[in-house]
Formats: sequence, structure tokens, C-alpha cells
Amino acid sequence: MATAATSRATRDFRWLAINIPCQNACPAETDIPGYLEAIYQGDFAGAYEINLRDNVFPAVLGRVCSRPCENACRHGREGNGEAVAICFSKRSAADFQHRPPVVLPPLFRDSGKRVAVVGAGPAGLAAARELARFGHRVTVFERHGSPGGMLNQAIPVFRLPRDIIEREIAQITALGVDIRCGVRVGDEVPLQQLAGEYDAVVLAAGTQKPNMTGLPGEQSPGVEHALPFLLQVNELGRTGIGANAIVIGGGYTAMDCARTALRLGARTQVFYRRGREDMVVLPGELEELLHEGGVLQTHCTPTAFLTSNGRLSGVCFRRTRAVDTGSRGKRRIAEIPGSEFDVPAETVILATGQFPDTSWTDMPRLLDDRQRLANDGDARTGLAHVFAAGDFSLGPTTIIQAVAHARECARRVDEFLMQSSRLQQVVQIGAMFQSKARDGRTTGRRPEMNRIPLHPMPTCSVSERGREQEVELGYPEPTAVEAASRCYLCHYKFEILDDRCVLCDECVRVKPVPGCIVEVSALHQDEHGAVIGYDKVVKGSTASLYYSRLWIDQNQCVRCGACEAACPVNAITIQKVRLETSTAACGETHVPVNG
Repeated sequence: MATAATSRATRDFRWLAINIPCQNACPAETDIPGYLEAIYQGDFAGAYEINLRDNVFPAVLGRVCSRPCENACRHGREGNGEAVAICFSKRSAADFQHRPPVVLPPLFRDSGKRVAVVGAGPAGLAAARELARFGHRVTVFERHGSPGGMLNQAIPVFRLPRDIIEREIAQITALGVDIRCGVRVGDEVPLQQLAGEYDAVVLAAGTQKPNMTGLPGEQSPGVEHALPFLLQVNELGRTGIGANAIVIGGGYTAMDCARTALRLGARTQVFYRRGREDMVVLPGELEELLHEGGVLQTHCTPTAFLTSNGRLSGVCFRRTRAVDTGSRGKRRIAEIPGSEFDVPAETVILATGQFPDTSWTDMPRLLDDRQRLANDGDARTGLAHVFAAGDFSLGPTTIIQAVAHARECARRVDEFLMQSSRLQQVVQIGAMFQSKARDGRTTGRRPEMNRIPLHPMPTCSVSERGREQEVELGYPEPTAVEAASRCYLCHYKFEILDDRCVLCDECVRVKPVPGCIVEVSALHQDEHGAVIGYDKVVKGSTASLYYSRLWIDQNQCVRCGACEAACPVNAITIQKVRLETSTAACGETHVPVNG
């Protein structure tokens, strides 16, 4: 039996990227199969800690993550059913952990270095936590009255209860992070002053500048941008909106605005210039809007805001159509002449995007000629000790993208402060084992788990849905365990040892998935030694009369162990392979995971 080892070989990182597609798709590289396995084993606390290490806000993201992992999930591929409920499972890890606030241990001793972070949104807080774990003393400056940024200001309470936000922020302040709210950097405290007082500064002020349409009548009372609207409702207690509300846009913010407007008593319509299939919203979110009484109008674009007696009275729209330009991206939208129509409204909410406001920065070499941050999305800026994190650097993104970028920014800051790279990613390769071995280890998967359907998220009735009541109720604990059991556990690698295999075909006879074990005559490798393909032997073909080995195709394997249990000569082994961030220098010890 080989011992556990770590590797920094390109072929092993490539194995992870190919064979664990959910983790590869997650901007924060969350150990998704690791925490799903923990939930299946009933270890909710362990699952929460895995998430906390990787994405900082497990309970928050378990409710509002954009879920790029689920689009990549192997279970969602054609013929396999629907993707695993990765996001809902993340929430379950938080709901059932039954522990006091969890504080991750520091990675390094106190460095004596001081870092200022501007902005206490997801990116600023994520950067602050990482920097505190690096041993630096962190102060976060937030202009609003409470930390959380868009978590508080933009996401409605019925999607994200505020005690969830407060708990996960408390886990950050418990590391010694000092958050000072009500401080307007650039006005009360010049940025240049912070840069002179601290060893490094991280700009994480998000995207606060609305993207307006510039259409006639836009300045009329009753026309407002989504961000101020949501801030007024979520933080300042606004209740008035009028009888008819129009939301213009087709993304996450448009859905939040529309569902909020419904709760304020307005008849609400969403107008989007493209088709429904082009909308970038969470799965099920549009359906909930319609279920709550909202209306969606597609292929419509505003041309003017109509007024009467100095106030908004409606919107003039023009119909649009998609024009196939032959590109691989979204099709171009063309307006249809003569298709104008008017819609009455007392309130129009523009969910038309936003971008960073740089007007408060007062230092040279930070901005380009267009007054935008001159960094092309990098964490670095034109000043060596000033960095940028999250949306302030990237432009509008998602929470998980902002958190991931902030963690990378923190590593860049640490490298600058300590003049060395103190963290490195390695591939952790577990010791080979067999489920028939004395220790009884196994993946725990069974072939019938492949047929478990996706569990829908329980929700409260429409009659119960107010501004405070959370709509999604979370899985019951037994459902959470069963939902997690659907994961293929792609971080386990089953491998046939050629020097033991006698080509008896016992594993082939019991394989539950066509193509998970194949007869091959040769393997194809890339320049790094990673297996990227094989020559499959087709029985009865004159071109392929025999096969020289059996190969487990990781892309088809469902990690059930049926093949290993059937092998009479113990030729099939199992290894657990995962991505890990190490604080210690990695030696050259390398146990390849092959294909």
C-alpha cells in the first residue's frame, strides 16, 4: 500500500481540474465533494468547516450563490439526471452544524504589519479574514452603519436573513479584525492618509455607481436605480412605491427588485430586452417571481420615460428581436421600428447594472484616463502597497467571484508585506486502500444512489411571504443526507493495477455504468504525462482483435466500488485526491494519480 503524499506536478493538478469539474468551476475552488461526503456521513460540522475555509460565507452562499459548480456537475450531464443540489447542501451544512461560531485558526504568527481595507462587503470581509489568518492586523473602514455591503443593502431579507450575515461576520471579527462603520474614506479620512498610516491598503468598495440609461425623462421623480431602491427598503425601512411598478433588467438584481416591489404592494412587471433563455438568474428564481404574482415581458426595451405634471406616468417601450450574428456568444438584439407601446407606472426601477465609483480616490497612478482603476482586474494597482479586491477591481460579478478574488488579493498583499510566498497549492494524494481491507474503508456509494432524484427546495406558501419571512426553508436533515449522497464523489480515484490484473473481466461484468470500465489497447498522454484519451477495443472489429489492459474511465466512474468488490486478485485500488493549500514547503515526493 502506498503512503499518502503531496504533489505539485502539473499532471496531478490537471487530473483534479478534469475529474472534479464542480470544484474547478467554483471561483473559490471549494472542496465540494469533500463537504458533500461529510454531509452524507452526517458530519455537518465538518462540512461547514470545509466551506468556511474555502468560501468564507457558507450559510450566506448556501442561500444566494450563483452556483457555477452545478452547471459543471457530472450528475447533470445528459443521461445522468439533474445536477447535485450543491448549493442547498452548503446551506444544510450550516443549518445542522449545531456549533457556536466557528473561528479558523491563524496560519502564521503576528507579523506586526497593519492593513487597511476599504469596504465591508463580501470582498472586503473575505480579504480581511485571510489577512488576519496571515497574522496581520486588519482594520476595515465601512461608510454605512453596518458591515455586509450588498449582503445587507441589496439582497432582500426574505432571501437572506440578517442573523445569518451577522453570525458569519462575527466569525471574522473573532480573529481580531476591527470593523469601523460610518467612516467615509475619501471624505472624512483621505485615502492618501490611510496609505501613509498602514503598511498596505486594500480597496474593496464594490460597484456603487449606477449605470443609467440616458433616455428622455430619466431624471423624473419615480425613476430610480435598483441599488438605492434596495438600500432604502432593506436598510432604511422604506414602504412606499406606488400601485404600478416596472423593473427594467433581466439579472439577479432585477429579480430582487421585482420580488421586493411585490411585497410593498405594487403590481409589478419586469421588462427585459432579450429572451427568457438569456436571463442570468438563480434556478427557480424567475418561477418564484411568477408564482408570487409578478409578470415578465421579454424582447422589450425602453425608449423614454413618460411624465405627467412633473412626475413619472409610464414608460414607452419598443419591441426587439434577436439577430443571429453567427457568433458563439449572445445574439445581437435589434429594435423593431414602429412597435412602440406605453405602459403606465408610478415607479420604474432600473436594474441596469453598476460600476465602481472611484471619485473618492485621491492618489496618483491609481486611475487611468477614463477615471477607472488601472489594473485590468488584477489585485495589484499602480501603487506597490495599494491593492484592489472583488468588484472594485473586476467590475460587477457574483458574491462567490468577489470572495475568490479577495482571497487571491490577500495572498498578494501577504507576499508584498513578507517578501515571500508563504502559501502554495498542492495535490494531496491519499494512501491507496481497498474496501475489502481490514480497516473497512469505502466510499460508501452504491449503484442505486445514481437513481435518487433531485430534491426540490421546500418553500413557504405565497400567503406567508412578507418582507421578513424566508421563502426557502431548507432541507430537513434526512433529505440533506440523501441529497448529498447523489454526489459521485469525484475526488476518489479507482485504478486498475496492471501488474495484478489478470484480465478476467469480473469487474466488467458488474460495472453499473456502460463505459466506466473499458478494454483498451493504448493510452494517450499529454506532455505532462496526464492521460487524455485511450484506444478502445471494439470487440468483433478486424482493426482491434485484442485488448492489453482494462482502464477505469474517471469521467464515467460513479465510485460505487462494485468493480473493486468483484475483483478476485485485489487489482483495483482507491485513492482520495484533493486540492490543498499548504503553509509548508512541498518536497519532491510524488505519487502520480495518472489519468
